[in-house]
Amino acid sequence: MPKIVDHDARRAELVEASWKVIAAEGLEGLTMRKVADAAGCTTGRITHYFADREALVLAALRAVNGATSSRTDALLASKAAPREKLILCLEEGLPLDKTRQLEWKVWIAFWAAAASNPDLAKENDARHQGWVKALSPLITAAAPKADAEHEARILMGILDGLGLIAAINPTARNKDNARDAVHTHVAGLIKNYS
Repeated sequence: MPKIVDHDARRAELVEASWKVIAAEGLEGLTMRKVADAAGCTTGRITHYFADREALVLAALRAVNGATSSRTDALLASKAAPREKLILCLEEGLPLDKTRQLEWKVWIAFWAAAASNPDLAKENDARHQGWVKALSPLITAAAPKADAEHEARILMGILDGLGLIAAINPTARNKDNARDAVHTHVAGLIKNYS
């Protein structure tokens, strides 16, 4: 009887291995050999699932964005109050634990590459647009008089800036500062636009 292979699980394993390489060495350090070593497989397995390095890179970016989106979607579906949902979604976008720290290191590498790679820039823009789309209704519910899309973009800037600081230097203080800034901005938003 032939061995049954879960191809989606294999692809996911390879993508997660690529995250580890990207987080440790940046995109410039990503090679099929290094991903194979991180995944404990041969390069042949990688080329079976990904046509080339660029396909793996794009899959890695989409997967890291998808992982965050899945967690955020679960928060959006919760029965929490709009303000609480907003804060929880924003905190989900910060590097406050090992999983999100890894994701941030991957994002940082992609941001640097996106400056000169139109495909990666397009993926990055789609990620930001997804965040704005997810946050805007929460802002409207919590602060009905606010320009929700504008405020969502401001919150994305706060997340990106403070998240970058906390990802590069993941001290408790930097993580607390990022979390506190989110809470402070949301409180001011609600106070000013309710």
